[in-house]
Amino acid sequence: MVATLARLRFQILRNSLKREKWRIILLILGALYAFAVLALVVVGAFALGVTAEPEARTNLLVLIGSLLVVGWIVVPVLAFGVDDTLDPQRFTILVAPSPRLALGLLVGGAVSIPGLATVLACLAVSLAWLGSGSVGERVLGFVVAIVGGLLGAVLCLLLARLSTTAGAGLLRARRGREVASLIGFALVMLLAFTPSILQSFTFELSWDSIAGIAHVLAWTPLGAPWALPADAMAGDWLHLLARLAIVVATLVLGYLGYLVLLRRSMTSVGSGGGPSAQRASRLPFTHRLLTWFGSERSVLGLPLTRGTAAVAGRSLRYWRGDPRYLASAGLIALMPLIALLLAFTFSRQDGVQIAGALAGASLALAPIAAWFGSWLISNDIAYDSTAFALHLTTGVRGREERLGRVLGIAVWLVPVCLVLAILPPAVLGRGEYVPAVLGGTLALLGVGFGVSCIASVMVPYPVPPPGANPMSTQQGAVVITMIAQLGSFVAMGVLVAPTALTLIPVVAAGSGWSWLTLVVGTLSGLICLVLGVRIGGQMYEQRAVSVYERITSWPKH
Repeated sequence: MVATLARLRFQILRNSLKREKWRIILLILGALYAFAVLALVVVGAFALGVTAEPEARTNLLVLIGSLLVVGWIVVPVLAFGVDDTLDPQRFTILVAPSPRLALGLLVGGAVSIPGLATVLACLAVSLAWLGSGSVGERVLGFVVAIVGGLLGAVLCLLLARLSTTAGAGLLRARRGREVASLIGFALVMLLAFTPSILQSFTFELSWDSIAGIAHVLAWTPLGAPWALPADAMAGDWLHLLARLAIVVATLVLGYLGYLVLLRRSMTSVGSGGGPSAQRASRLPFTHRLLTWFGSERSVLGLPLTRGTAAVAGRSLRYWRGDPRYLASAGLIALMPLIALLLAFTFSRQDGVQIAGALAGASLALAPIAAWFGSWLISNDIAYDSTAFALHLTTGVRGREERLGRVLGIAVWLVPVCLVLAILPPAVLGRGEYVPAVLGGTLALLGVGFGVSCIASVMVPYPVPPPGANPMSTQQGAVVITMIAQLGSFVAMGVLVAPTALTLIPVVAAGSGWSWLTLVVGTLSGLICLVLGVRIGGQMYEQRAVSVYERITSWPKH
């Protein structure tokens, strides 16, 4: 069973490489990156053994090893669905749950670049124990470190399978994926900005605090495998046996728990999300639009009809319930936050006043949110998947379809951008520039919506199907995705250039010219929106069927 699953994993990888050549390049790049990391681990372990004191060496290895174990517990859960080759439910009709299957899935999970790199890195850490002490102590520490590294690697792989299998039912449900997506983005950004935040607040982590944390972790399953060599070299065999018992007991209990979860996963049906009737809800926004919109009402050539209202309501429901849309909406909130964090960090490094840096960054919050938010619907049709057939069979006209999708996001994005354009600059002492910020924001919103109305019909590219992990990627979509996204960004940059040029007198002559930016930005945004809906609607009526055929040809759609 173990050998069969390992061969199956290799065969699937081989077939994917034959089918899509670009995967070979990604595999080579991933392997090179893994080898580079391993080289750094080898050099760092040897340098740590030569230069560091025994206690400092132990503390650092325990901390690093604990972080590695935590990473293997958390990351596979957040990346659920990216690689479901060894999903237990895929084997439901082929084999019954058994200890042999569980062992095969564990070994198969190690047959990957991250798995192999982790095992080799855990073994390479043993070099740190060859740098100091007598010959006998070095050999003893090295041998025990090999054993501890193997136990640590097995612990990582086991806990990864345990966490993904335990969360599989929850993550197959819509709410579970929403929570996982939000947690994932929060953790990624927290890790990315932790060094800058700590530096900005002049946070100092002393060796005493590191030692205290390491001593606690060394008595937990997270850090116990990495503390075994220190106990062996010190001759503290009682502590070594106690830590070894902690690791072995964790492995045994984890394996037994995995067997229970594996049996439950392979014998249960559904995601546990409850009946669809309980998840369905009314759409008061749509009902209000249907009441207010007339059958043939039109403004500037934009149809405010019942078809437009129906598409807008359906789009808005996706924005509030689909984890793929929620992940994108989270990025909209994240972009302004990044600007504030960078301003705060640079102000502390360059000696600039924090208030001045934050006031300057506040001027960019709304334009950034408008730029990224309006671009998000540039591939909106692809997210419908086969449900796009509903628009075809009901006879929704092109302009109605295009404008409805714009209203679905504009109903919440425009108020957010307006608040960001007015409130932060006014509070932080840059109120005289509010008209310029408003002009730039409205221009970006109109231009982005207009370009998206055309791009989503002209160049739809593969996206994660409904119910999939928002962070998963589609096979064969790299090149077309890059071309489509780059083209839409370039088009937005060209169309927003007239408004951007009006900022020159604002900077050079004073804030009195801000009203010029407001006028130009409002007019250019409105013109681009109207033209985008009209042109996109015409293209929609010509290409809707071919776009649907293209969507149905994508894997899992």
